[in-house]
Amino acid sequence: MIGKLQINSDKSVIIETESELIKYQLASFDARLGARLIDGLIITIPMLFMPIIPAWLYWSLLQSGKSQSTIGQNAFRIKTLSLDGSKISFGQASGRFFGNFLNILTIFIGYIMFFFNDKNQCLHDNLSGCIVVKEIERKFKTDITE
Repeated sequence: MIGKLQINSDKSVIIETESELIKYQLASFDARLGARLIDGLIITIPMLFMPIIPAWLYWSLLQSGKSQSTIGQNAFRIKTLSLDGSKISFGQASGRFFGNFLNILTIFIGYIMFFFNDKNQCLHDNLSGCIVVKEIERKFKTDITE
C-alpha cells in the first residue's frame, strides 16, 4: 500500500491510497513498551541457546510480514509502517532491530527521543524510516463518495 501519508499535529496519521482512506494514531510509549515486554518474554528462551539471531529474525520477519507487527504489537493493536505509508521491508526491519543497540549504547537516550519529536520516533525508528501506529478508522473511497 503506497499512498499519500500525512502526519497531523494531533498525532493522527492519514494515508490516502487509490481506494482507501486510513486513519491511524501514532502509538503511545506505554503501548510500545508493553509490546516490547511481551516480545521480550517470547524471545527469552530461544535467546538462551543462540544469542541475537532468533530475536533479529523474530522482529524483522514479523514486522516486515503481512501483519506488520510482532505478537506483542498485535496484543496492543499497533504496527510498524514505513514513512511513505507502506509495509516496511525486511531490510528496514533489520535496521530497526539493530538500531536498538544504539539506544542501549546511548544510555537509552535513543528511547527518550520518542518524547521530543512530532512522529513519536525512537532513534531506531528514525534511522530506519519507520513509525509505529494504531489504526483508528478505515474507509473505502466508494463509501466516502456515496
